[in-house]
Amino acid sequence: MKYTYFSSIKSGKYLIRSQFWYNRKSCATLSNGKPLWVVLTEPIESETPTDKLEWYWCDKETHELKTHYHYLDTSDKLSSFHYSENWFPIPDRRGYEYVPRYEWTTHQNFYGCVDDILSRDIITNPFWLLGYTGMPGTEKQMRDMDQNKPNLIPPPNIIEEFKKRKNIVVYKENIEHLAYNVFAGWGRPESVEETTILINTIRKFQKYIPKLLSRLDIPYEMFSLDSGDYAKTFNLEKVLPRDSHDKLFTYNPWKQDVSKLVDNYMRDYEKI
Repeated sequence: MKYTYFSSIKSGKYLIRSQFWYNRKSCATLSNGKPLWVVLTEPIESETPTDKLEWYWCDKETHELKTHYHYLDTSDKLSSFHYSENWFPIPDRRGYEYVPRYEWTTHQNFYGCVDDILSRDIITNPFWLLGYTGMPGTEKQMRDMDQNKPNLIPPPNIIEEFKKRKNIVVYKENIEHLAYNVFAGWGRPESVEETTILINTIRKFQKYIPKLLSRLDIPYEMFSLDSGDYAKTFNLEKVLPRDSHDKLFTYNPWKQDVSKLVDNYMRDYEKI
């Protein structure tokens, strides 16, 4: 069985990739924002757990679909922030091993690699394959979805391909933990008000995803990130602890009193 992982941001995508690496399964991780790109992983037979990582993107100048591959020993990378979805083996202009977003673009030609994506055991951030671009769950994206106005023309068979897979819609039932992850998390706005809007938008999108899939007649099942059984739902022989990645992305970049921010949020917004 192959899986599709529908989620908002801050919804365990790095953990599920690590779970599949741990079980020697293949993954397709689509970008979590613009531009559109994907990194595919596939386990390789070797003495140590090694994966072939293959990136696809469209060149900013020519719009040509390009690719690059790299072999990586993943045995000690399952809980490494350095090897998150933005890792790229060629140093960028700053000297960092980070995807060079400034050289890539979102273009229709990207769908030339869709068959390779669909061949993987799990796909995360699959909204791109339906033609909806950008960070998952923004108000604009939800309006586009409501109006059936994708930003790109999706592959003609993509809904039928999704119907062949086990589609999982993940959500946070522990809202206090979600609020903590966002307030303490990497990439959040400095503004408390903007971060509060972000948390509320995440919660709204979690409820919206099942409506979207129902309208598209794509079968799905719900999975709680707080209490769901990873082994049972994803047919995994072994699992990493649920909290094994919690501290990778929660280092409080703005040095704020996160506990107080979470308490205030729960007081004002717990019941929305």
